[in-house]
Amino acid sequence: MLELKNFSVAYPGSPPVLRGLDLTIGSGITAVIGHNGAGKSTLLHAMLGVIPHTGTLLLDGEPAAALTARERARSLSLLPQMLPAPDLTVRECIALGFTPHLTRLGEKEWERIEKTEELLGLTALDGRRVSTLSGGERQRVFLALTLVQDAPVLLLDEPTAHMDLTFLTPFAAILGALRAEGKCVLAVLHDLNTALQWADRILLLEDGGIAFDGTPEACIGAQIPEGHFGLTHYVATAADGSTAHFYKP
Repeated sequence: MLELKNFSVAYPGSPPVLRGLDLTIGSGITAVIGHNGAGKSTLLHAMLGVIPHTGTLLLDGEPAAALTARERARSLSLLPQMLPAPDLTVRECIALGFTPHLTRLGEKEWERIEKTEELLGLTALDGRRVSTLSGGERQRVFLALTLVQDAPVLLLDEPTAHMDLTFLTPFAAILGALRAEGKCVLAVLHDLNTALQWADRILLLEDGGIAFDGTPEACIGAQIPEGHFGLTHYVATAADGSTAHFYKP
């Protein structure tokens, strides 16, 4: 579980990006939405300790500030939006996910890497250098690293940004599995339709604070997509009478 108390972030010479957030996030999928510059990515990186912040971050009741980098990595993992291109093979890069836990990998760990590669369709790329991969392939490699890290809290920064449309359904299944395992997933999602479909909870960041916090159904009921993002609401009805909400500019 994550707890933020009076959590603020400001860059030198600029107004605060985030101001005095008080927030508790438990298990399940929480989507963070908002306009560009609202502080969505900043929030995730500040939680990880990459960006300085004031206030308190608690991980299962313990102050994150008291943890070493390795200890924090056992609790928090981040899938970044800007993907690096290390001079490593796919397998070597995924293996880095075990770094917070082990200094030497055994048969069990390599088997887990292989299974994760299979899950994400990376087996054929196993020996390729990450620097030679496309953006979508690299996204799957770093998602594999994040899954192998097996932290109780996963921070996903625009995880679908580089993905092919064909991978969205398998990715949704992965999120469902993480939810079933009791993981706490905090995902910055640009596409509002995706956020409403996948998430258990929606957080809207605006003007350095939280403008909305509730279920996808409550988000729809409060007309956040129309009022905040200027989208048009459509309702599709299937042959069995079930309905689905979606939004377009």
